[in-house]
Amino acid sequence: MTQNLRHRQIDLQEGGIWEEAIATIPQGREDLLLEVVLMHSGIGGSEVELRSLAWANGLGWYRQSTLRLDTATAQKLLGALGSVRRRLEPIKPAPGAYRPEARILKFPGKVKAEADSDDEPASFAQ
Repeated sequence: MTQNLRHRQIDLQEGGIWEEAIATIPQGREDLLLEVVLMHSGIGGSEVELRSLAWANGLGWYRQSTLRLDTATAQKLLGALGSVRRRLEPIKPAPGAYRPEARILKFPGKVKAEADSDDEPASFAQ
């Protein structure tokens, strides 16, 4: 589940930059988050930051790493994630499909009853 955070502003020297936290995404452990942030510049440009946050007692949430993406790269990432989305869904095998845990034993030759009747290999019911 994602959470929306309040907008935060950071004033810098020329024109200022402000950031807009879009979402925080919990990770596999409760002390890890992925934060998605839009960085807006005073001249009208934007970048995306993906921030890996961790929790430490006595310190609180702190940034472990940051990946900054320009607009073109962010758009390419969104396209790639769109195609990944359907691949992340669990695959349900069709009825009768091969199961890797199943063992198939091959018999070396023909079943005696069928070997006497014709040259076709025996078929085995499962």
